Parts: sequence; structure tokens; C-alpha cells
Amino acid sequence: MYKKLILLYVIAGMCCALLCGVVLGADKEADRSIQVKKLSLSPAAEPVPALAYRLLPRQLDKKTGNAALLYATAAALCPDGDSEELHDKIDKWQDMAVEDLPRKEVERALSSFSGSFHHIALAAYRTDCRWESPVEDGFSMQIPHLSTFRSVVRAMRLQIRLKIADGQTDQAMEMLQHCMQMGRNIAEGPTLIQDLVGTAIVALSLGEVENLMQRPDSPNMYWALTALPDPMIDMYSSLEYEREAIFVEFPALRNLEDEVLTPAQASGIISDFGKKMHSLNESDGDVPFGGVLPLGWVMMHYSDAKQFLADKGFSQQRIEAMPAAQAVLIYQKQEYLEMRDNLFKWFAIPYHQSRAYVEQNEKTFSRHRRDKGLKMNLFTILLPALSRVSFLQARLDRHVAILRTVEA
Repeated sequence: MYKKLILLYVIAGMCCALLCGVVLGADKEADRSIQVKKLSLSPAAEPVPALAYRLLPRQLDKKTGNAALLYATAAALCPDGDSEELHDKIDKWQDMAVEDLPRKEVERALSSFSGSFHHIALAAYRTDCRWESPVEDGFSMQIPHLSTFRSVVRAMRLQIRLKIADGQTDQAMEMLQHCMQMGRNIAEGPTLIQDLVGTAIVALSLGEVENLMQRPDSPNMYWALTALPDPMIDMYSSLEYEREAIFVEFPALRNLEDEVLTPAQASGIISDFGKKMHSLNESDGDVPFGGVLPLGWVMMHYSDAKQFLADKGFSQQRIEAMPAAQAVLIYQKQEYLEMRDNLFKWFAIPYHQSRAYVEQNEKTFSRHRRDKGLKMNLFTILLPALSRVSFLQARLDRHVAILRTVEA
């Protein structure tokens, strides 16, 4: 059910998987297993000055402006999505050793991205990145360009690899700055989807930092890596948005307890919920409320709702005064808020401490949906899969830490 809603998170996961070469459908534990990677490094002294090399643009070089506008232009200048052969070749070349690449063909293909590269470079030197996303649209909010950015970034990766192979360290470092800043800027959007895509772009960039480090003439990158922000992608704002998203999509729920509604008002809220769930659902035959009509759904929960409200301190007079639909909505809302915060609270502590608790809560949600069946809390379908989100953020920061250790 609710395939469009779930599709938003699937798209983000696909972007991460395709950018980083991760198969999203693989076993989660495989993602967390220890992977052995061999790097061949040459000793290099600390640069003088120590911060001579940077992996993000210097603040002094930035100009006032909104990078999001330049990224939109970069997306518009990307070779048309109908150029399937070109994009297939770009994908194929990702896994080839530089010496095995058909160099002239690769350079011709990359030249078609020159306009996009130019505007991404300009965007890297803007002071702000304001996406002006219409958050009031809730789950229907459109997030354009994400799939286009995937193609552009993979082309940038090839260009960086060629620069590194040719010994053009300064040019490679400059493009790495553009790519890393692009990842952070995309993550300035209000949603976790944008955070995940930004995370994937930065992870891809770090892969090319590894390639640079293995050059015999590579500078020591310890301080360049150490000077990066921690965390690289700050998900606090997006998590707050996701936490409150239910009230963006259904504002009538926010002050539901403040007054006794008329039966028509309460039924209207339920009807609105059903219509919006239909609009997010690709399967026209599916009906919200577990396949029963709204009235049947209300009556199914009414007895539990009255007991829940009484346990929460609502007077019997107040419970009996409100329509059954309002009582059930308050019950579902307050139960949902308890379940929601029992999940989100763990993001206030580091991943290594929170991981087990986040996974435990997600299993609790799954059991709730399975065991309660038609009597499940309907609002829980709106909760994202946060264990994957926290894992990807932690993996990115650990990648930086590992490279720092290697270079120390």
C-alpha cells in the first residue's frame, strides 16, 4: 500500500546505491560487515602550510548568491536523459581501470557535460544554497533534478580520475571540492531524501580521494581530511522535518484535543486523510483504513480509544461529548506520537550507541503492524526507515576517519 509515499524513500535509496555502487537489496548485515581494502601509499610530509590542500572551497573564495539556482542550470545543461547510450557508457566506465578506458571516447563523452561542470563549479563558490522547497505540499512535494545529478556526478568522477591519472593534482583537487560541496549543498534541502543523495555524492568523492592518495606524488591529505566538517552531512533539520511531517500533511491533527468537534468536522478530517492516502497510492483499488470503510474503521477503534483517553486523564464527560471519529483520531495521534518519539529520540546520541535501539524500535513497528492487523495505528505507515539513514551517515563519517588514520 501507499506506494508513492514509499517510492520517495526508494528513489533516495536507489540514488545512493547507484552513486556509490551499493546494492540496496543486499542484506543489511552485509553492509555492516568489515570490508578489506588495500591501498598502496607513498610517504609524504605534512604540507607547508598545513592546510595548503582543502577538500571544500575556501570561504574567502565564495561570493554572495544562491547555489541552488546554478545547480538547476547544471541539471538543465546535462545531456538529455534520452541519450541512453551515453549514460550507459558513463556507467560502464565507472568500474574500469583508467588504463583500460577508451580515452578519446571518454573525453568526447565528458565534453558533453562541460556546461554542467561549469555551473557546478560556480555553485561551489556561492555562500548559500536555498532550495526554496514547497514544504507545505507535504508528501506531494516535488524534488526535481535528483536523478539528473546522479548522471552529472558520475561523469565528474570520471573526469577526476583522468586528472589524477595525468598527474594534474591541482585540477583534480579543485573538482573534488566542487563535488564534495555539491553533496553538502544538496543536503541543504529539507528532506531526508536530499540528505541521502548528498551523502552518496560525498561518499563517491571520498573514493576519488583514495585514488589520489595512492599516487606516488600525492600530497599528505591528513589535514585536508581533518578539516572537513563533522558530521559531513548534518541531518538534524531533515529529521526534525520528518518528525513533524504528519502535521504538515494533516494540519487539522495538530490541535485536535483543543475543542470538541462536530461530527461533520471529525468525519471531514478522516475523509481528508483517506483522500490523501489515495493520492499517494498508485493502486487505485486499495482503500485506506485497512480495506474497510472509514465508519467501520472508527467503530473498530472506538472502544480502545475511549479507554486510552480515560487512561490519559480525559474526563468521561469530555470523552462522551466528542464524536467517535474525534476520539479515535486523538487516540491514534497520541499513540503515534509516543511511538514516533521512541524512535526519533535515539538520533540525539551517537550512532554506535543508538543503532541497536533504533533497529529494535523498527522491529516493534513491524510487529505492531503484523500483530494488530486492521487495528494497527494507521499513522505509523508515515514513519521512514531511519535505521538505514543513521547507518549511511555514520558510514560516511567513518570513511573520513579511516582515511585520516591511513594518512596520519
